[in-house]
Amino acid sequence: MRALGEIDGQQRVSDVTAAIARPRTRAGFVRWPLMILGLIGLGTFGLLTLYAAGHVYMPFDVSVERWIQGVSWGPFVTVFYWFDWLEGTRQYVAGIGVIVVVSALNWKNAPLMLLAAASTAVYTVTELAIQRPRPTADLVRVLRHTGSYSYPSGHMVFFSWAVLLLVICLLFGRAPRFLLAAAWVVAALVLLAAAIGRIYLGEHWPSDVIAGLALGTGWTALVLSIRPLSNPALARSK
Repeated sequence: MRALGEIDGQQRVSDVTAAIARPRTRAGFVRWPLMILGLIGLGTFGLLTLYAAGHVYMPFDVSVERWIQGVSWGPFVTVFYWFDWLEGTRQYVAGIGVIVVVSALNWKNAPLMLLAAASTAVYTVTELAIQRPRPTADLVRVLRHTGSYSYPSGHMVFFSWAVLLLVICLLFGRAPRFLLAAAWVVAALVLLAAAIGRIYLGEHWPSDVIAGLALGTGWTALVLSIRPLSNPALARSK
């Protein structure tokens, strides 16, 4: 009986020792890499906005826009017009559609989607506050102008949160790695085509596009960095 008691005592000591030595795996409230990425994006947007408040365009805008417009993009020009078509009310409807689809597949993603889409509100306030005019025909080639102002690019804000979250919420933790990698490549190409198209058509200055991309990706990364919001999308078991 004494031997059994000694064994039982040793086992308890071993269990306590193992529990103390076991590393803590409890995750924090914030995903710091995403938080830092978000702050960098929003910081970049803030600096560009301060400059845009007092200048019609940045020093590199005219030369970069002329260079992009001087490239023969061939059939990609049609793609640029497709992106251009998705503006105003159509863009709002598309954004609502993205939120509804993702939330219908997993309602726990709804808060994440709604807060990410709130970057549109930041864009609207900034656009009305800065009121930067769109590129003019005396400086660059203007193929088409929509209404409203130039800074920042609303298309880039929209595509940044919508495309990134579609990949994350629909494929992350669900699709095989090769398919997820392919989806990220497609997402990058969509953002690149949208960015080039806004400049090529003369709708925006390059700095408008950079600012829209910084706002959209920065805001999305910041929202994703909050674990209670992003866990339904990022904390899936492989």
